[in-house]
Amino acid sequence: MMKLSLMRDVFSTVNSDWDCELAAELAKYWKHEENWIKMWRASANFVCYIKKEEQHFVLRFNSDSERSLESIESEIALLQYLKSKKIHISRPILSINDKYVESMKTQYGTFHTCVFERLCGEHKDIDSMDSNDFLIWGESLGKLHNAFKEMPKEIAVHRSSHMDIIEEYLNESQSMDYAELKEYEYLSNWLKTLRKNKENYGLIHYDFELDNVIWNEKGLYTIDFDDSLYSWYVADIAYALRDLFDDGKKLQEKDERFLSFIKGYRNVNNISREELLQMPNFYRLHHFISYKKLQRSIDLAVCEDNSDWMNDLIRKLTDRKNSYFIGF
Repeated sequence: MMKLSLMRDVFSTVNSDWDCELAAELAKYWKHEENWIKMWRASANFVCYIKKEEQHFVLRFNSDSERSLESIESEIALLQYLKSKKIHISRPILSINDKYVESMKTQYGTFHTCVFERLCGEHKDIDSMDSNDFLIWGESLGKLHNAFKEMPKEIAVHRSSHMDIIEEYLNESQSMDYAELKEYEYLSNWLKTLRKNKENYGLIHYDFELDNVIWNEKGLYTIDFDDSLYSWYVADIAYALRDLFDDGKKLQEKDERFLSFIKGYRNVNNISREELLQMPNFYRLHHFISYKKLQRSIDLAVCEDNSDWMNDLIRKLTDRKNSYFIGF
């Protein structure tokens, strides 16, 4: 989640028809219909739709204070590799300068922009999926992890690890609340006990939930690799299924949908019951990291100068942050 002050500044360039003046400036490096560019959403990135000859594309951008150019370029290299391994992904589009990422200084700071094909298909709702859907979903994640395991060393993917993230929080430990500090210490000590080898640890998607999975007649496509990091592969399973288990609060290993997902995964990859039993702690880790991210993101207070939607968002995110804290 980006800082709310950045979101406020960028949305000051968006009109009532969702046309974004800043996005229009950033999109000039790609051929498109100049009078058609629509803001879609903002969370970890700003995402807009652009159009060329009736075909829609996804324009994604963010401030260099949020994502480095090196990180985005490594993501593009990862996508190119996955495409070569026959993994269904959203294809990045070259700019008029034959670059996948373009950078531009603006009055709101420097932004890095890239464009992807917009995939046709559907996002499935977890409550409407049958056991075969879960099997296909799990198999797709298993295939993705196999591709990660086979990734050549020369494909530099500049990403942090879960341990890196936890160690970064050590600098903040003296300012942590007692409950927050105890949770940090528990998670830090737990991570150090986990075995790490090529079969159980590597790059993970980190957000393989249904919002980032598109189903069409060609198969299951995966989008949004920008949050990928290094961790244990079981963490990807846990985070993918968090909606199934009420964000990890109600883990039921005998749930038929869970068993179908794991069966699909095991059709193409290996995961042990011992590893799956670590899922509750990975949910705890996810909640702690989400809490810290929200601490950073909520850099605005509710006030009359804000738009109504921004004040509503501040309240919503503050409630979510507090719910994580209560769980420590």
